[in-house]
Amino acid sequence: MATVIGIVTLRATVRKANAEAEKAKADAETVRIDNAEHATRILVDNIVEPLKEELNGTRKDLMATKREMARLRKAIDTANSCKHHDDCPVLRGVREHPKDSAGDVPDGNGAEPGGQHEERSPPGTDGNGAEIGGESEDTG
Repeated sequence: MATVIGIVTLRATVRKANAEAEKAKADAETVRIDNAEHATRILVDNIVEPLKEELNGTRKDLMATKREMARLRKAIDTANSCKHHDDCPVLRGVREHPKDSAGDVPDGNGAEPGGQHEERSPPGTDGNGAEIGGESEDTG
């Protein structure tokens, strides 16, 4: 009889140990899932979100550049109908395309022949310090 009681007690102990082992496995899986979620949150916060912001900023810059290019094209087209367009140094410079490699393009620093004759004005000005028209968000 003692053997039967021992076997029944042993089975109950084994069942209890198996249940505890299953609970421990479930707890470990929960911790693993929590860690994965935490790592994903960190990844999104530290990498994905800043990249999204940078991409959106780059898109805005691209759109502003496209608008500026459209304005430049329109200005050049308008300048072509100007009565002084035959002697216009700006139009002449736009029409000239260097045939040499990029390293041979004159930069106008005075040491090399050709190129620009004056120092460039700060961005957003027309050379006399006056602001160029357009929306403030156009340039970034």
